[in-house]
Amino acid sequence: MKNKMKSKMRNYRFKIKFCLVFVSLATVFSCADLEEDPSEVLLAPTALNSEAALSALNTGMYNRLVNGSTGVARTSFHIAAFGGDDITTHSGSNKIGFRESDWRRQTPNSSFNTTYRACYGVITIANTAIDARDNIEGNQQAIDRLIGEAFFMRAFCYLTLTRTYGRVPIQIESNSNAQLSRGSFEEIYAQIESDFQQAELLLPDVYPNVPAVGARPSKGAASAMLSRLYMHWAGFPLNDTSRYAMAASKAKEVIDNAALYGYALSPDFRSMFTVGGRFAHDEGVFTMVFCNTCDRRAPNRLTGRLGLTAEAGGWEETFGEIAFFEDFESAATEDGTLQRFNDTYILEQIPRGSNPIGAEWRNFADPHPIFRKIVGDFDEGVLNTTTSDMNYYFMRYAEVLLNYAEASGRSGNVTADAWAALNAVRSRAGATVDLTAADGAIEELAFTERKWEFAGEFQRWYDLVRMDRVVEAFANRSPDEIVDTANSTTPATDGEFLYFNPIPQSELDVAPQLNN
Repeated sequence: MKNKMKSKMRNYRFKIKFCLVFVSLATVFSCADLEEDPSEVLLAPTALNSEAALSALNTGMYNRLVNGSTGVARTSFHIAAFGGDDITTHSGSNKIGFRESDWRRQTPNSSFNTTYRACYGVITIANTAIDARDNIEGNQQAIDRLIGEAFFMRAFCYLTLTRTYGRVPIQIESNSNAQLSRGSFEEIYAQIESDFQQAELLLPDVYPNVPAVGARPSKGAASAMLSRLYMHWAGFPLNDTSRYAMAASKAKEVIDNAALYGYALSPDFRSMFTVGGRFAHDEGVFTMVFCNTCDRRAPNRLTGRLGLTAEAGGWEETFGEIAFFEDFESAATEDGTLQRFNDTYILEQIPRGSNPIGAEWRNFADPHPIFRKIVGDFDEGVLNTTTSDMNYYFMRYAEVLLNYAEASGRSGNVTADAWAALNAVRSRAGATVDLTAADGAIEELAFTERKWEFAGEFQRWYDLVRMDRVVEAFANRSPDEIVDTANSTTPATDGEFLYFNPIPQSELDVAPQLNN
């Protein structure tokens, strides 16, 4: 695949390699290749006229996402999430981009443009598929499913872009030379809504012939993503609170049809973040599944060394924040959910050959808690590598349940089902007593619950933004947070990029209208 410049705006047109393989899910991501290849040809919508060609095009779309979000670029795709109070990074070395996001002191000169380029790469391919839909011949049911995926992926990427950069340009036509300006939040959200609604109409209840629920999107995944969209629409910056009722309604649709879609909470929280347990549950709503051992390697590169301290041979890229860890431990001890806390962090000795590393993270040279979710299971040999077959979850069914509970409360329509949704997540976490109205407002209880449930999964930041609680969270940062003190700085409390990352300078250089 290769980027081409058109006029003064970078338009992402990609050469699509047709992987001549009809594959199970394990290899659907195995054709990843970002290197230029003179044998590749530029595929115009008019040339896309068969079901087989459309299927190959969609494979390229997934390749683009997996390479950008979990592949060769590793954590850079998730750089905005370092602003959350759950995740931090090393105080020195080559982690400056992550620290800038951690402090919300970024500038357009930041070199991290992975999210922008990866998402617009996916969007370009999706546009090609959608624009060609009337030209394609073959099994109509299969064609609808593939076009539904294109709508889903386009919506997912625009939702990712606006959660990361705020106002972004909307490009929904293939091969367009238009010099686009940033859309408004209303326009962007409306486009995302329309695309997910189209996906709902076209996608099946269960995607056929894949070994893991959520590995390819279904109608349920589109509805679940709409609930996420409405949660953001209801919050900062638009604060259209009427959308909370819509978020609750969409989440409830998914919950009521969970058996049809195949969704369920995993009975074993920890195993979801292992290689051995990746197909042993039905919690993934939208999941990246990997094949590190295929002929064309497509591993999850967010794991192993990236989350380990130097003493354990790690790259020290993704650590836990101290205050969050301490608050989590205190809350888990009080409410009986210590099992989830223990499943989230590594508290035991870390094996390293014949010299295990001590269990006390406070004794490390860069003292920070270590996420088990990121490092993985010691017994699976992931400690000394940055590649694994662990799933990455863009969305889990637990979020649908918590969206329903929180949105029900914020819309003023609290039901017994909303409490049941909240308590189902807590019960899986180890709680033995259900929460009731006597414990507080369900919306705040659910908001806090998702804080603990998704710790270390690159989700917390976006909750802080939509509820406009960024500065409040920063105020709770531990005075022992070496990332700050070693660099004589503190997180920002205002400024242009407090809530959203700047559009990369490389994009502004070719599209200066995006400065406005």
